[in-house]
Amino acid sequence: MADGLSQLAARLADLEHRYTQLARTSRLAYSSIEDGAVEVYDAGGSLRAVIGQQPDGTSGINAVNAPPPPTPSAPQVEPVLNGVRITWDGAFTDADATPLDLSRVQVHLLTSADAEPDVMWPAATIEAASGASVTIATNYYAPIWVRLIAVNTSGTPSLPSVTVQTTARRAAAADVGTGVIQQGHIAVGAIITPHLAVGSVTPDQIAVGQGTNIIPDPGFEGAVIAAAIASAGAPWSLARGNRTGVGVRTDCLADTPTYFTLPLAAVPVLAGTQLYLAVDILPSDDLNATGVKILARWENAAGTVLGYGVVETTAPVSGMWQRITGQVAAPQGTTQAVLCLEASAATAGWVVFDNAEAHQIFGRVTGGARAEVGPQGVRLFDETGEEAVSLVTGEPQYLTLRSDGQPVATIDTDGSAGFNDVNVAGELTVGGEPVTELLGAGPKGVIARAHPGSTVTATGSEMGYFELPFTAEAGRLYRVGFRATADLDTATDGEIRLYLRDGGTARPTITSTLRETSIHTPAQTGRFQQVELEHITSSTTLGTGLHRLLLSFENSGGSTGQTLELGLTTTGRTNVFYVEDTGPELPLTGGYNTGGGTADDPVQTYTKTYACSWSGSYANRSGYNAYYGTYCMQGYYSANNGVQSSLMGFPAVLATDLAGAKIEKAEVYLYFDHWYYASGGKAAIRAHKHASRPTKFSCDTEAQTITWKRNQGKWVDISAVFDSTTWRGIALDPNTTDRTYYGRARGYGQTYPPRLRVTYTK
Repeated sequence: MADGLSQLAARLADLEHRYTQLARTSRLAYSSIEDGAVEVYDAGGSLRAVIGQQPDGTSGINAVNAPPPPTPSAPQVEPVLNGVRITWDGAFTDADATPLDLSRVQVHLLTSADAEPDVMWPAATIEAASGASVTIATNYYAPIWVRLIAVNTSGTPSLPSVTVQTTARRAAAADVGTGVIQQGHIAVGAIITPHLAVGSVTPDQIAVGQGTNIIPDPGFEGAVIAAAIASAGAPWSLARGNRTGVGVRTDCLADTPTYFTLPLAAVPVLAGTQLYLAVDILPSDDLNATGVKILARWENAAGTVLGYGVVETTAPVSGMWQRITGQVAAPQGTTQAVLCLEASAATAGWVVFDNAEAHQIFGRVTGGARAEVGPQGVRLFDETGEEAVSLVTGEPQYLTLRSDGQPVATIDTDGSAGFNDVNVAGELTVGGEPVTELLGAGPKGVIARAHPGSTVTATGSEMGYFELPFTAEAGRLYRVGFRATADLDTATDGEIRLYLRDGGTARPTITSTLRETSIHTPAQTGRFQQVELEHITSSTTLGTGLHRLLLSFENSGGSTGQTLELGLTTTGRTNVFYVEDTGPELPLTGGYNTGGGTADDPVQTYTKTYACSWSGSYANRSGYNAYYGTYCMQGYYSANNGVQSSLMGFPAVLATDLAGAKIEKAEVYLYFDHWYYASGGKAAIRAHKHASRPTKFSCDTEAQTITWKRNQGKWVDISAVFDSTTWRGIALDPNTTDRTYYGRARGYGQTYPPRLRVTYTK
C-alpha cells in the first residue's frame, strides 16, 4: 500500500513540473506564417490590422480601419520674417493621452476663418507625437488662419482644430543686412522708383533679361520663375522642359472656361514699340482651350490695360513640342508691357511652356522707307511702305531689287525667281535635273559623217573603202549608216557585200572586228544600183572611247574576172557614211512569239516615279523624334538629339511593281534646305525595308555619300544601294559627329518632298 502511494505522489509531482514548463512557453514558439498573413479583428468583427504578407506583395504590419484620432489642441502661432511659426503642444481637446497609432499632425494655412482644410494639401506636417514647431515661408501678408488635423497610421484624419489667426511679418529695416536680399526675393512692383537712389542698384544685382531677351529667366531654371509660380499658386508648377531643363506647367481644370495666365515680367515700353515673342509649348492630349499663347499686356502709367499683343496657336498639336512665334506692336499711350504665358478659356488638360523670348524690333514702325531688325531677321520697306525685302526665319522670305524705281530682279515667297538677265558660271538645274543632263538625255543626232568622193574597184576579194572615227559615250545608243552607188561590170550573178569593221583605237583593217554585213543581189549588167548598210548598237556593246570604223566591200560568188565598183560619184549621186547618237541606251526587251497565242508576255521597260508617303527623324539613331515633324534630319548638332538619322517611305505599290523585276536604275530626289556649313554638306544615303514609319530606327549598312548645296534639290543615282527584292525606302544615316554631315532635308507633305524614280524591266 505504501509503495502505491509513493508512486502516485511521484506521478503527481512530475505532472505539476511539466505543467509549469508549458505555462512558461510562448504559444507561437514553434509557429510561422507561410505565404500569408494573420488578420486582427476587434470585438465587433471589424478588421484592424494585417500581419504578414500584404495585398501588394510586401510584408509587415498594416493598421486599417482605425477610428479617427482625437482633435488636436489649438495651435500656437507666431509671425516671423516672411512667414509664420506654428507650434503644437502635443495635446488633444477630447483625449488625455496620445493614441498609439498617431502618424502625424497636418498644418493648414487658410485664407478665411470658416474655410475647410483639404487633407490632400497640407502646408506642412508635425511628425513628433509629443508636439513640435514648424516654420512656413509665405509672401502672403494678408491675415491667414491656421488649423491642425491629426492623421493616424490608417490614414484616417481627425476633426480640424479651432482656427487661430495670424499674419506673416514683412521685412523691416533691421532685418536687411548687406547681401540679405538677393535675386528672386523681390516681387514685381514691390519697389517703386522713389525708393531707389541713383546707382544703388546695378544690373548684376537684379533679375534682367539675357542678352536682347527682356524676359528674366527665359529658360525657367532659376529663382525668378520659382517666385512667379509661388505668387501665382495652383495651377502653376514646374515640370520637365523641352528635351532638357525645366518648364512651366499649368493644369487647366475648370468647370467653366477659365483664363490661366502667368505674368513673367513687366518691362517699360513706348507706344509703337514692336516686340518679337516666342515660346515652346507642349499640350496634353485632352487639352480643351481656345488658344495657347505668349502675350504682352499693354498698360499705361496708371496701370490701365490698353490692349494685348498676342502670339498664339488655336490648334496646337497634342503630345509634341512646338514653337509659336510672332511680332506685336504697342498701341498709343503704352508705358509698360506685362509679358505673360496663357491658356485661354480652358476647361481640361494641361500645357507646359519653355524657352520664352521677347526681343525688341529695332527700326521705325510706320511710314515710308525704313528697316526693321529683330531676332527673325531683316525687313526693308520701300518709299510706299511696302515690304521690298523680307529675310526672316519662320515666315515667307522674298526679295525685290530695283534700279531707278523699276524692279529688275525678284525672288518670291514660293522661291520662284525672275531676273532681267541671268549668267550661270556653275551648274544650272531644273526640277533637280542638271540642264546639261536634260539636254543630253535626248538624241544628239549625227555626231560623225563623211561623203566619200572616190571610186574603188574590187575584183573578187574584200577591199577597204572608207574609215570614219567617232567616240562612244557611256549609256548611249548609236546608229551607223552607209549608202553608196555600186556597179557590177560583166554579169548579174554573185552578191554585193558591204562590211562594217571596228578597229577600236587602232588603224582598222579588213581583219578587224566585224560589226555588220549587208548583202545585195546584183542588178542587170552595166546598171548602177544603190547599196546600204545600217548598224544599231550601244556603248555597252562597243565599249566607251574611240572607235575607228572601216567600211569595206567585195564581189562574192560572181563570174571569173567580174569587177565591182563602189562609190561611183556623179551629179545627183552622193555617197554618205555617218554615225548618229539616237539617245540614252535602253535595256533589251521583247520576247520570242511563234504567233500561236501561247508565248509568254514579252519583257518591257518601265520608268516610274513614286511620291514619298511618310518620313520622320530619329534622335540618337534610335527613337522617333516627333519634334521635327516630317523633316528629315541627319548628323550631329548637339547632345540633345545626338547623331540623328531619318527614314523616308514610299507607297506599297512600289513592292508590287518591283516584284520579279530587274532594276536598271534607281534614283532619289532630295531637297536639302539647311546644312551646318554655308557651303553645304554630305548626305549619307542608305536603303531600308520598312513598309510604314517604325518607332525605332534601322536601315542597311551599305551607303552612298553625295554632296549637296544649301537649298538645293536634285536627283541622284542610288542604284548601288537599292535592289528590287528587299529595299522599300531611303534612309539618311551618316552615323558620325562630323558636322559636315549635319543637314535637314524636306519630307512628306512639304514642298519639294522626296521622290523615288526607278527604271526596271519586267
